[in-house]
Amino acid sequence: MIRYLIKNNFKLMLRNKWIIGIMISGPVLVIAILSSAFSDLMKSYEGVDAFKAGYRIQTGSGFEDSMDVVKAAAKEAGITLLEYPEGEPKEVMENNELSGFVEFGKDTYTVYQSADFEAEGITLEYFLSRVMGEYVRSALYGTDPVSEKEEPTLPVEELNYMPAVDSVDYYGIIYIVYFAWCGIVCAANVLGNEKKYGIDRKFQVSAVSGAKMYLAKWVPNVLAVSAGLLLTTVITIFLFDIHWGNIIVSAAIFFATIMASSAFGLMCYYIFNNMAMTVIAVFTSVWFMGFFGGSFETYMYAAWSESVKALSPVYHTNRALVEISCMGQSSYTTSCMIYLLVITVVCSAVAVAADSIRKRGRA
Repeated sequence: MIRYLIKNNFKLMLRNKWIIGIMISGPVLVIAILSSAFSDLMKSYEGVDAFKAGYRIQTGSGFEDSMDVVKAAAKEAGITLLEYPEGEPKEVMENNELSGFVEFGKDTYTVYQSADFEAEGITLEYFLSRVMGEYVRSALYGTDPVSEKEEPTLPVEELNYMPAVDSVDYYGIIYIVYFAWCGIVCAANVLGNEKKYGIDRKFQVSAVSGAKMYLAKWVPNVLAVSAGLLLTTVITIFLFDIHWGNIIVSAAIFFATIMASSAFGLMCYYIFNNMAMTVIAVFTSVWFMGFFGGSFETYMYAAWSESVKALSPVYHTNRALVEISCMGQSSYTTSCMIYLLVITVVCSAVAVAADSIRKRGRA
């Protein structure tokens, strides 16, 4: 009997093409919009490769005696300085494929940048500002400008933190999680028909227990949401090249999320006994969980304290999946799975208990 109910309910859920269509296309549209809108915000800095820049130095310039040291320091920073005594800086840059050009005067210098090498131009300008800083220091304290003991170099520091994740990978993951938590809508057709035709009351006189009746809704809802969002995941990977890192671990977290969300949604339905109220309760709860969990403001930049964010199961799920995507592993994987499994068990128990109390009230 239970197998028949699961199979029948699963078929009924898949027949609701509008809901399944929204579950599949909704995340795709949201990911496309948000990943594009926040691409600049989440764009990570990438160091430039070694490049060539030209220079011209005026006779009698304060840099004249130290150019060999300056060029050596530039070489250490990945900048090759080549002298071009004649020609307009723009033409010299174009004709020789230079990323920048510097004109050294007697006590000033001018940096020319190319629109095609913006990052290199900024690097060149920063490097020269460090060089000028050495000259100012030498004037104030009487030290040797650009001494070989203190060659100016671009500071590079290796930091021990999570590598940057771009907006496509971030929103491509967290909004599939967000829609998974709204998966109870897939069961709307089944729950509505059961209430309309009094199917629960008909089975009440049979040997089918309340727990089995619950599983007859929970299992097909998990399967329907999984099938829809699996297709969504494949589509978004194909369209946006989203990286999920360790596929097995990510799939386990994703499936546990759907199990927990289905249990939570059914618990709300058994408590309110009304689909409209259930949708309101679930969507409101998911909004707040997402608000603190990084669905709207990325959890990396959120101003909320870690203790507040840790209360949201969406935060644990989002952080675990995003870190797995960019690092291959996450310290939040264990807490995420425990959180989701506890939600599944507790919500399922509350749902069955609420249904039992309601049935005794009708008896």
